[in-house]
Amino acid sequence: MDDTTKVTFLEVLSWSEDQCREYLEWQRWPDGAHCPKCGANKPWKITRKAASKNAVHSLYRCRACKRQFTATVGTIFEDSKIPLNKWFAGIYMMCASKKGVSAHQLHRELEITYKSAWFMCQRVRYAMSDRNPMLLTGVIEADETYVGGRGTRGHPRERGKLTMSQRIKAAWDKKTPVLGILERSGRVRTIVMKPITKKGAQRVLASNIELEKSCLITDESPLYHGINQHLPHGMVNHEREYVSESGIHTQGIENYWSLLKRGLYGVFHHVSVDHLPHYLDEFEFRFNRRKVCDAERFASLMGQTRGRLLWYCQSQQPQNPFA
Repeated sequence: MDDTTKVTFLEVLSWSEDQCREYLEWQRWPDGAHCPKCGANKPWKITRKAASKNAVHSLYRCRACKRQFTATVGTIFEDSKIPLNKWFAGIYMMCASKKGVSAHQLHRELEITYKSAWFMCQRVRYAMSDRNPMLLTGVIEADETYVGGRGTRGHPRERGKLTMSQRIKAAWDKKTPVLGILERSGRVRTIVMKPITKKGAQRVLASNIELEKSCLITDESPLYHGINQHLPHGMVNHEREYVSESGIHTQGIENYWSLLKRGLYGVFHHVSVDHLPHYLDEFEFRFNRRKVCDAERFASLMGQTRGRLLWYCQSQQPQNPFA
């Protein structure tokens, strides 16, 4: 493959299983295959001459530890019975869709079960997570938002027993606070915080911002009072204006909130508190790479597919050498 960053969606749809595996090897081992267990280079390549139950026609055998492996071992694709071309099509759709793709849509278009599509999405979101985050610098916008939550349900007669203030409080108690930190014209980072407190918010800000090279812009929420002891802090009063006379505003992070909520409510409709951080990782990945094309975004994700998603497993999972 001459250029792995210029692969279009139509090309991915036309790939065979072997072409997908070749592309994955190119992305994972640009300098040649090496053992995912011990890291030894130049393994033996084994090619099956006769047909077998396993669909993998070729695999590697390590010269040092003698273990057999393929390009999918130790990645999000390991031990999956879904063909790689369907995996690649689903990943491309998730990278290219600005507001995300639901598991039901992948279930219909890829002709796989809904359960498989849901686990596929969760594995892809795991690959989208930023595992080596760098500190944010420059002009930083911070703001908090509240995701989810619904009004009091039940029979109208039962709802009538609650006052308006009680109904509003019940709805807000069901919402999940999310703190957002945006590097103006750069990266964004979101953290689920329930409950959200002044001490916790300022601790998160201090651990994600390079304090000596940054200045912070927020609204006049009490969460950020006193943060000016650590870095320059500007505030805008949203009760009077959205942009102050001196040009202080938080329109960047507000724009990101609108994009996030349109995706969560319009595509996914409802996200549980337990899985909300994974969905935030997905939106962060696309937003932080918004200045590149879909093909480059797809190639970027394919280069960080290492690691298995095991939080749903009840017992330790053995390595599958033919995965």
